Amino acid sequence: MPKHRQDSSEIDEPSLEEDFRGLFTSTRAAFDSEIEYQKARAGMALRLVLRIAGLTALALALVFFLLMALIMGSLLGLATLVGAWGAMGIVVAVLLLVTLWSVVKVKRAVGRLTALFSASEGDA
Repeated sequence: MPKHRQDSSEIDEPSLEEDFRGLFTSTRAAFDSEIEYQKARAGMALRLVLRIAGLTALALALVFFLLMALIMGSLLGLATLVGAWGAMGIVVAVLLLVTLWSVVKVKRAVGRLTALFSASEGDA
């Protein structure tokens, strides 16, 4: 009886179990790599959000001081023309008008937003 010689390609082929182990190992490495990548992205996003928040706070503080300087300058400038009480009355009246204008705009925007969501709920 002649002995059957195994083909060299059959000897080098990994078994199904080895294939699954390799696939599991590769998948696990890819998963771990993806987790580390997402952690790095989240850290970078957090640093950017904190930077944006800090710069926004600075900008809002500077706008506040700018408005205070504008109001004080208006009071001092008008005081020489109409007196201290007249200047204060004019500045307060202008500030009230701007405030009322802002409130009306906000109410309109809230109304549009409410209408937008109530219309979509009715369609559903």
